[in-house]
Amino acid sequence: MGWKMSRLSSSLWGLLREPDSLSTASQALEDIREAMLTCMSHCLNGSSTRPAVWGKVLYAKDIQSLWYLRSDVMQMLSQHSNEAAASRALDRITPLFNGHIPPLLFRAARQRR
Repeated sequence: MGWKMSRLSSSLWGLLREPDSLSTASQALEDIREAMLTCMSHCLNGSSTRPAVWGKVLYAKDIQSLWYLRSDVMQMLSQHSNEAAASRALDRITPLFNGHIPPLLFRAARQRR
């Protein structure tokens, strides 16, 4: 049931967004994507092979998709360093989502910390 409610609130959030904020959202999408890819690039150690999560982040269609990919990025970062370092890296990225995802999602993520 919670899954359906979060999708409903996400859809409503999209409808309530101001039209002029679309260009801002587009820029935020690219900024967040770049921040996530930069974080992950530190784990590549010169390898040309990219993990699957790299492609998911690279081709995510919206900010909400990137929001839900944070756990995948966290897992990848944890595998290459440690969980504390991965958490610090995501703590620098999470504020970029503020104002671009439903406030309840953002607040819930902040409360878990």
